[in-house]
Amino acid sequence: MTHEQIIRDMFSTFTNFDADLDALLGFMTPDYRQCVDGHEMTLSAFQTHTRALRANLSRLEIDIQHIVCEGDKAATVHLARVTRLSGEESLIKVVAFYQFREGRICLVDELTHLLKGTEKDQDLGTLQ
Repeated sequence: MTHEQIIRDMFSTFTNFDADLDALLGFMTPDYRQCVDGHEMTLSAFQTHTRALRANLSRLEIDIQHIVCEGDKAATVHLARVTRLSGEESLIKVVAFYQFREGRICLVDELTHLLKGTEKDQDLGTLQ
C-alpha cells in the first residue's frame, strides 16, 4: 500500500465515528508521536484525543487539498470540517508532515489555522 493510500485510509477511519478505535491505531507504530501546534501526543494521548473528538462532535470531514509523498515521508494540506453536537460548525486548515516506518505512521507534525469557528475551536487538534 502506498503512503498516500495509508493517509487516505487513516483519515477515512478517523472520521468514521462508528469505526473501531483499534482499526485506527493499526495505522500507527507503537511509539507514534504527534505534534500539533507545539503540543506533543503519544499513541495513548492520541487515543484519548480521538475519544474526545467522538464525544464532542457529531461530524468530522477531512478534505485533502494537496498531498506529496517521497520515500518514507509525506505531507498534506487538508481542511477539517467539524460539526459539534450543538450544531456549531468550524473549518480548520491543517498543514501536516508524516513519517512512516514499516508501512505505518510513526510521526505527524501539524500546524493548524482556524478559518471558521470560535476561539475554542483553535484547540480541537489537541482536545483531550
